[in-house]
Amino acid sequence: MIDATSPLLERDDEWPKWVDGGVTAVLATVATNEDTAGALQQVARWLARLRGHADRLMHATTATDIERAKQEGRLAVVFHFQNAQPLGRDTGLVEVFHRLGVRVIQLTYNVKSAVGDGCTERTDAGLSDLGVELVREMNRVGVLVDLSHTGVQTTLDAMDVSTQPVVFTHSNARAVCDHPRNLTDEQIRGVARSGGVIGLNGFPRFVTDRTDRPALDDLLRHLDHIAELVGVDHAGLGLDYFSTDAAGYARWVADGLWKPELYPPPPYHYPAGIEDATRLEAVAAAMLERGYPEGDVVKVLGGNFLRVFAHVWGG
Repeated sequence: MIDATSPLLERDDEWPKWVDGGVTAVLATVATNEDTAGALQQVARWLARLRGHADRLMHATTATDIERAKQEGRLAVVFHFQNAQPLGRDTGLVEVFHRLGVRVIQLTYNVKSAVGDGCTERTDAGLSDLGVELVREMNRVGVLVDLSHTGVQTTLDAMDVSTQPVVFTHSNARAVCDHPRNLTDEQIRGVARSGGVIGLNGFPRFVTDRTDRPALDDLLRHLDHIAELVGVDHAGLGLDYFSTDAAGYARWVADGLWKPELYPPPPYHYPAGIEDATRLEAVAAAMLERGYPEGDVVKVLGGNFLRVFAHVWGG
């Protein structure tokens, strides 16, 4: 199993849940809105955490590392930036962070940046010249382009520029739940044409607008839509387990990164049956119950993301 987004993994009281749940690999949110120095500090903290728990955690930089982690019963941790802000305006830092183990970089986080527009921004102007340069450099170096949290036109432009598969590590279908963090059918078709994958997101407001306590069935409706539109080869898991308190929520809103009408205050209740990472195997049982064949279950639980990782990062 691969969980393609996890902000909570940095907490020492949380990461054991992925181990206990039998997850093979997780994309850990190492940095989001940090500058270059802040991102370097975050990388250093993660490297120290991996050294301190080497019996249970392993730093993964290739698809082969993930397969080895499975054999050894350890959790493979992939370094993921949920924003290009740590790069500033210097695309040469892509190679620097790649050498430090970062393998996935998201272009924006909700708002406008020098790279392009975020998905909750008032405008949707598309990928900037710097953004074009960044996508090309990520392709050259072997860093996976993540389009989550990014404006529709910016994502479509990035798909046109990229010569490698692109992904939405943690996004759902807008046709199922109408939210700007979710994807239009045009975006879903575009990521499929690139050979990429969409990770299903369990954050409740992105799953359904009918309740703050979604069911697993609500999440799998997004899978059904993606599978019917472009095929099951382009779906995976990116549950985005996250928690904050009232003060933390207020900071995100005050910083302009979250709009209250789009991001409700905590607490957040993830789909019933997979409330945390210890229970992710329930996705397999639910898919089988819906009639998905075993081969498709294996693809969605991790095989599809592993295929893309091998293509972009190498063996």
